[in-house]
Amino acid sequence: MKVQVNDAERSQKELLVEIPYEVFETAADKELDKLLPKAKIHGFRPGKAPRDIARKQFSHQIKSQAIEKVINEAVQDALTSNNIVPISQAHISDVVFEENKPITFTAKVDVFPKVELNKYKDFNFKKVTVEISDADIEDALITLQERDMTYEPVENRDTVQKGDVAVIDFEGKKEGVAFDGGTAKGFSLNIGSGQFIPGFEDGVIGMKKGETKDLNLTFPKEYNSAELAGKDVVFTVTVHEIKEKVKPEINDDFAKDIDPNSKSLDDLKSKLKKGLQTEADKATQLEAFGQILEQIVKENPFEVPYSFVKEQSDRLAFNAMNQFYQMGLNPEQVGISYEMMAQRYLAQAEEQVKQAIVINEVAKLENIAVEEEDINKFLAFHAELQSRTVEEIRKELETQMQIEAVRNDVLGDKVYKFLAGVNKAEESKMTKKEYEASKAAAAAEHKEESSKEEKPKTKTAAKKTDAETEAEEKPKKTRTTKKKEESAE
Repeated sequence: MKVQVNDAERSQKELLVEIPYEVFETAADKELDKLLPKAKIHGFRPGKAPRDIARKQFSHQIKSQAIEKVINEAVQDALTSNNIVPISQAHISDVVFEENKPITFTAKVDVFPKVELNKYKDFNFKKVTVEISDADIEDALITLQERDMTYEPVENRDTVQKGDVAVIDFEGKKEGVAFDGGTAKGFSLNIGSGQFIPGFEDGVIGMKKGETKDLNLTFPKEYNSAELAGKDVVFTVTVHEIKEKVKPEINDDFAKDIDPNSKSLDDLKSKLKKGLQTEADKATQLEAFGQILEQIVKENPFEVPYSFVKEQSDRLAFNAMNQFYQMGLNPEQVGISYEMMAQRYLAQAEEQVKQAIVINEVAKLENIAVEEEDINKFLAFHAELQSRTVEEIRKELETQMQIEAVRNDVLGDKVYKFLAGVNKAEESKMTKKEYEASKAAAAAEHKEESSKEEKPKTKTAAKKTDAETEAEEKPKKTRTTKKKEESAE
């Protein structure tokens, strides 16, 4: 067998293979030997047909199975003899098969990329420190209060007000014909949520229990369905029930209800402050880390296999689609498919994969490793944060097979601390509200840029939410690269 190995694009190896015809003949004979005992040929008892007749009758089957076998074995032999460790299945192409002539074909496999980090120090980056205030803790308590509130039937009035939840039936028609996504029964509408098109909730305000009313509305011109954008419609709405929000009082009992391990409201506040600070520190660290990694990737360019990128884009798409479902939305109704999301995330996935590889390369160069003590500290910190035991946290992670993911997170934290020390930080302080405002401004700018692209069609009467944008902008981390790198060593 002859093998020529070439470097191909995107961290691939190309193998040009030539197999002697005799190898195919031997494989074909073995396939015939396996087939003969079971061969059913007219005029002969099973397994008693002459070899030449069986070979002729089953020639196509024997040939295809023999070719597949010799190609697979040749690829494996070629990889082994050339010390190539693939990270994906071989892609076979350009197979040439002619009687009594060598078989030739091309095989391409993804391999772990060669990375040379010539510069990963002395870059500039911005590091924000978020300071958690008493007002932030009060806001968190109000959020918990609203999450814990109940909706009770209204007793002292019979009309819908802003802030109520109205249980309604509705049917939307355009030119007298019902349209897709415009009908529902027993729908709980939170008045003031802005969930529906302008005018819908305002039209429900003031309606009485049991009342039916037609709402003459117009879809916004920028609505994402061409069939409905700017069109006049009529929604027939019936109110079945009116509920109002009942919020619990914020006191020691409330604290114990929210967290049974909290002894008092002050105890809960202390835990909230620590949790908010941890969340803010993690977010700002990821941003700073991302700035450094982005510059390292740019300064030390390298290619990554498409299989890596596809795996990460699939993961991002799955997470994004799952966010829709968690919010009670069907992404298909707003014209969003899994395949569309995976394609949209390809560029982001490639950058994340490259950054994950850089993390591992820096760890190698600087002898940064994760010890069992590091894992124990991580578990202890999160156990205290969640008012649980270390054993509970560890058991849960082991059950979910997430210990390796924790190891990768800890490695990332250690590499960040190293890189933050050898690069130049421009530090600033912000309140939580200031930080959130800066993030919102960045998200709005990103959304404006994204809106220039083609918008998906929608099939629902409710106006488009920000779920898709939120899903796309939420930062993700790849956790797959280190494992694959180790297998390639």
